[in-house]
Amino acid sequence: MVFTGTYEHTIDAKKRLAIPSDVRSLLHNGDDEDQPASLYVVLGEGQALCLYTEGGFEQRAAELDHSQLDADQLLTYERLLFSLAKRVELDKQGRIRLPENLLTMANLESDVVLIGVKDHLEVRDRETWLSHVKQMLEMQPQILMNPRRAMGRPKAT
Repeated sequence: MVFTGTYEHTIDAKKRLAIPSDVRSLLHNGDDEDQPASLYVVLGEGQALCLYTEGGFEQRAAELDHSQLDADQLLTYERLLFSLAKRVELDKQGRIRLPENLLTMANLESDVVLIGVKDHLEVRDRETWLSHVKQMLEMQPQILMNPRRAMGRPKAT
C-alpha cells in the first residue's frame, strides 16, 4: 500500500480528523467493510503525527529486531515509540480522534495537512508544511529528480 497526496483539513474541537475517502478505500482494501479500519498514531519527526496501518505498524516493529542501533539506543527508542503510540479506529464518518497528548507534543492545532509518505500518512501544520514545500522547491529544484535517477538506474534509450 502506497500513500500519496496532500489534503488540507481541520482538526475539530473534539480532536477528530477526517480521513479522505480515497485514503479510506486503501485502508479497507481487502478488509471486511463492516469492521472499522484502524490506524496507529505515533509522534513523528519535525512536529508531525504519523499514521500507520496496523500491518504497517507491525512491520515497523518487526524491522526494529534488525536495527543497527546499539541495544541501549534501541531500547530508549522503543520505549518512546511504543509508549506514545495509540491505536485509533475510524468512525462511521471516516474520522479518527487524535490523542490530545500527541497533538500537544507535535504542536498541532486546527489547520493541518494530511500527506501521503509512501508507507504512512503524516499530519502536519498546514502553514508550516506549505512554506516548507515552497522553500525546498526554491532552494533545491532538483530534489524532484527523475525517478530513474533516484533509483540509480540509467535512462531508457
